[in-house]
Amino acid sequence: MFGKIALFELRYQIRNPVFWVALVIFFLLTFGATASENIQIGGGGNINVNSPFAILQTQLVLTLFYMFVTTAFVANVVVRDDESGFGPMVRSTQVTKFAYLIGRFAGAALAALLAFAVVPFAIFFGSLMPWIDPETVGPNRFSDYATSYALFAAPTVLLLSALFFAVATMTRSMIYSYVAVVGFLVLYVSFNVVVGGEPDYRDTAALIDPLGFSSVANETRYWTAAESNSQLPTFSGPILFNRLLAIVGFPQPSSLFN
Repeated sequence: MFGKIALFELRYQIRNPVFWVALVIFFLLTFGATASENIQIGGGGNINVNSPFAILQTQLVLTLFYMFVTTAFVANVVVRDDESGFGPMVRSTQVTKFAYLIGRFAGAALAALLAFAVVPFAIFFGSLMPWIDPETVGPNRFSDYATSYALFAAPTVLLLSALFFAVATMTRSMIYSYVAVVGFLVLYVSFNVVVGGEPDYRDTAALIDPLGFSSVANETRYWTAAESNSQLPTFSGPILFNRLLAIVGFPQPSSLFN
């Protein structure tokens, strides 16, 4: 039952215009950052536009903007059923709360992950454009794209999905959910400015930073251009702990419905 409900929600989200609008916007934004010298997110200078560091940095930065899209997916699950009156009808049947609510969350979160996968694809596609200076393009390695997405971007998307699903469940309001997104963004930027900017606190920030920026920055702070163009941060130590914390420590949606 859980799998059927999750698949139903995934299909619904994929048919939703929000899914395709988000996919197009983030494809164009990432493509522009890769294929145009006027927009820079991860590359620039002596760092290739498709270097492992640029691929990772671009995905990390875009997860910040993607919070609004993630909220549109997962908060809509709760608000939609309340507005239509469909939720109470389903809960009156033999379908368990876990299967219904967490199944819906899983489907929405999978849709968010699927839509964000357009980002690494856009980096790859943008790096193939003929007008880009060949000196700024390195070899395309599938492992760089897959590792950056699976180990860095995907845990962040799941964390944000769970967080704002919890907010939507408590508030039953899309408006308050987006207010929470803005509040989280302000607090997170302030955290990085105050804590991440202090050398004495960098190690602590690397461990507890929920989105992983501080842990990656600590590992790559003194990298040369050659290192940035050839390797990703080692997935061990503070980075490993940080990413595990993002997965294991994110709010458990099931606890909201006991």
